[in-house]
Amino acid sequence: MYKPVLALAFATTLSASLFSAQAATVFGEVVDKTAAMPVEQLLTAPQTHLQQVVTISGTVDSVCSKQGCWMKFTADSEIGPFRIKVRDGDMVFPLSAKGKTAYATGVVTLWPQGEDKADGYQLVPSAVEIAD
Repeated sequence: MYKPVLALAFATTLSASLFSAQAATVFGEVVDKTAAMPVEQLLTAPQTHLQQVVTISGTVDSVCSKQGCWMKFTADSEIGPFRIKVRDGDMVFPLSAKGKTAYATGVVTLWPQGEDKADGYQLVPSAVEIAD
């Protein structure tokens, strides 16, 4: 008597899991989320990751409103937020990404700020996944 109910509950849970796994917005290659470090971890010593490929995770703080060419991850750090930047048109990040969890794989580079500000760090991604 309980088997059909359990089977239905399992099928509903499984289909919800599969749907949520497919609901992410992906740009570029597949992101290996198992290799991801929180953006705050990267920001504890960003210079040690300079010119290296890393995968980071975080909450999207803001998105470029003109061409969607950058996103910033919220970071509880004096250095943060942390910027992810692509060439205009390579990837177009949606404004709806703000507040969502995202993962990005790419090369950590210096981000020149100009004469009045200290240079920062950014990630030039080859892959980005935004959870829906």
